[in-house]
Amino acid sequence: MLQNSYDRIADEWHGNFIHDARVDRTLGYVDRVLEGLPPGAKILDLGCGTGNPIARHVIDRGFRVFGVDQSQKMLAIAKRIIPEAELIHADIIDVQLTKKFTAAIMWDSVFHVRREHHEPIYRKVAEALEPRGRMLLSVGGEGAESLDSPFPGLTSQMYGATFFYDAFEPRLARELVERAGFEIELWEVDDPSSHGHIAVIARKT
Repeated sequence: MLQNSYDRIADEWHGNFIHDARVDRTLGYVDRVLEGLPPGAKILDLGCGTGNPIARHVIDRGFRVFGVDQSQKMLAIAKRIIPEAELIHADIIDVQLTKKFTAAIMWDSVFHVRREHHEPIYRKVAEALEPRGRMLLSVGGEGAESLDSPFPGLTSQMYGATFFYDAFEPRLARELVERAGFEIELWEVDDPSSHGHIAVIARKT
């Protein structure tokens, strides 16, 4: 299970974190989502992990973070890294979002769940966002098939643990985001070496 996989690698993940060019690129996308927001605005981070680097960066920019993750060990580390944040232990498929947020971030999290859950998650985030709120999302995955074809997903190894990935072909992924109530502001491949990893910034319509 994904939860157990991230629980297994939490200490190694945190201990081996390197602030490299890809992290800088990711934080650049985060800054674009935060641009123009009032100080103290509430930012949802679905799949926040240990809080490093994204949630920590958001807090350092003067915003409030509400982080959700299903790994208890990742959240235990996050409590040290981002003690200012409100942290919730939950699966992003099932979590109930009762607050309203100015922006939402789902970086490298949605493709860890089966594709049939992707659109419902996008709709749930849209409902939780304030009018015209922005969402930062990453999508991608080699071998993704058509909307009507079952896709068994991919697995990979990290620090000896197995991780599951599932995705739609990019055109269909974009269609699902738009159908969930968003307009696309940015859609670009940010890391061609990583299974067609695509950065998405979308605004609630």
